[in-house]
Amino acid sequence: MKIGIVIDRLNVGGVEKIAIEEVIALRQLGEDAQLVVLREKAVVQNAFPDLLHDVPVVYLDKRLPKLLRFSFPFPVFSFFSLFHITYPLFLPFVVKKKEFDYFIVHGTYTCFSVATISKIKKIQFSAFIWDPISYILTRVYNKKFFAPLLWLLKKIAYTLDKFLINSMDTVLVGGSAHNAFIRRINQHKPIKAIYPAVHPLKRLLKKDDYVLMVTAWKDGKDPEYIFEIIKKLPGIHIKMVGKWTDPLYRQKFEKIVQEKGYNREIEIVGAVSESQLFKYYAQARVLLQTNDDRGFGMPAMEAAGCGTTFIIPRGQGVCDLFIDGEDGFYTKEKDTKTICTLLKRLLENPELATSIGNKAWNHVRNNYSWEKHALELKQIINENLSAN
Repeated sequence: MKIGIVIDRLNVGGVEKIAIEEVIALRQLGEDAQLVVLREKAVVQNAFPDLLHDVPVVYLDKRLPKLLRFSFPFPVFSFFSLFHITYPLFLPFVVKKKEFDYFIVHGTYTCFSVATISKIKKIQFSAFIWDPISYILTRVYNKKFFAPLLWLLKKIAYTLDKFLINSMDTVLVGGSAHNAFIRRINQHKPIKAIYPAVHPLKRLLKKDDYVLMVTAWKDGKDPEYIFEIIKKLPGIHIKMVGKWTDPLYRQKFEKIVQEKGYNREIEIVGAVSESQLFKYYAQARVLLQTNDDRGFGMPAMEAAGCGTTFIIPRGQGVCDLFIDGEDGFYTKEKDTKTICTLLKRLLENPELATSIGNKAWNHVRNNYSWEKHALELKQIINENLSAN
């Protein structure tokens, strides 16, 4: 079966990592899976070189004339760009007949192009709606538009969400956070939770006394919030791992850190390889995530796979998989008092942090794998192909 796992660009992030792992796992199950990327030019170049070693990648816009590849990000928006609007018009005509039997799509904006390809080329698809457009607009841009314009944008966002959800076979999710919204749009549309997995370490490493933070650092992730933690817990050692998508933003943040005299408390590690990343996870006393990633929350899953407990915002998809207080800890987003209380407790009781991390590690090893994830995708695909 020819399966296309579709993303819009090959950037650094949890969604892209999940898509790559799906291709690898499906191919190990004997399926002809490929990573299908709408746009070759990415925000971050050369993302995940170690993961992509044996992964076949199809860049659809490489088949377009150069003029039709032109794009630019819309003002105010972080990722929404011209190509999200133009590629749905062009890309259906570069997908070859019988090139794919089914698409698994990641990302709401990506669905624009796949919906038109599906319509014209008669290729069915299901999509992971990590966050609906309506949620992104309210969450990220609520204070960036005047009220009348925001009202209009919300109406447009809802209409687009409705169109996309109605276009796909099954709405795939990484948790239950958006299920009520999806049901409001279409109460009959199937919703299936298929949780991302991880490659758990076979042997746990000795812990160090630092707090780890992992993400693709960019505007909206609010790394400046860490200063509130340091005020309450002076002397804490925080390692910030992950690519900074805007070098100027990193320079600005580093300047503030220096001005505040937090060079000893904050270590900005930056981009690392996957093997290095998992070493940071494994040696951390605790993972801290302060920015709500409602669609899933991959860092907590990866930390657990390395035997490290975590403190994360409540309500993320990953919270469905673990027990609060036993595998990790859930708080309200940026609840400084609770976060600091938990950090202090874990840092002052290394044995407690280690035992909780070990419990999370065993839970991941026994219940979640990319093979299981891929088998669930295959089941969804087969069911939807058989129904039509």
